[in-house]
Amino acid sequence: MEDRSRRRARLVLIVGVLIAILAGAGTFLLSSGTKSEVAAPVVTTDVLVAARDLPPRTALTLADLKVQKYPVDLAPPTALTKADEAVGKIIQQSVAAGEPILPGKFAAAGAVSFTVFPPNAQPAPNQPIAAGTPDYRVMSITVADANAVGGALQVGDLVDLLFTLNIDPTKYFTGTDANRFPDFATKVTLQNMPILARLAAVYTIRTDAQTAEQIAYLVAEGGQLQFLLRAAQDQRQAATQGGSFGPVEKRFGFPVPVKVAP
Repeated sequence: MEDRSRRRARLVLIVGVLIAILAGAGTFLLSSGTKSEVAAPVVTTDVLVAARDLPPRTALTLADLKVQKYPVDLAPPTALTKADEAVGKIIQQSVAAGEPILPGKFAAAGAVSFTVFPPNAQPAPNQPIAAGTPDYRVMSITVADANAVGGALQVGDLVDLLFTLNIDPTKYFTGTDANRFPDFATKVTLQNMPILARLAAVYTIRTDAQTAEQIAYLVAEGGQLQFLLRAAQDQRQAATQGGSFGPVEKRFGFPVPVKVAP
């Protein structure tokens, strides 16, 4: 009887050990499976996003952009990945902070694209515009092809704006100065100005608010506009005295008409 009891106790012990081993192995396998499932790495990719809210017609700078990690499955297929792919380009639509920068936000090749502020004078992001900054405005004027280098001007060309106005002193001045008489006067009014856009004879230019008012007045007065094309590397300001009969007669020696007896 004693031998049977010992054998039974030994059998129970062995079975208990086997059950413990199997339970431990199951727990280990279950634990390993759970850990591997939770710790599975998420594959990501770089996506270029806006570092701040960007309004339309913004010329992008490094300060406007940042690279953010996106899960590969969620990253837009056409998203840019590097800042140098976007710096200097102009967005045509607003972009919210954190939104991916997509090629569709840029103007299509050959499409009109410009900013109100010159690209090299864009206000700092989220900062007030510096004191003394011109009140930049964009406006359009109509210049006939005959007065616009034969209609050969293209977007990006630099031009000077020439105005010719018929001035009647009795209309504009008081007094009885006998030396005043009606005549045409011509003057270069704006220099080194880029053509931002063109549609037939309608040209889009950048100026400041006050000059825009004065240009609009001269056009309303019947002034004739003419564009003078200048070389891109010529940044000099031409000092001119304007054209009227006096200076022209002195320089070119025009003969002064006189009355003759019939």
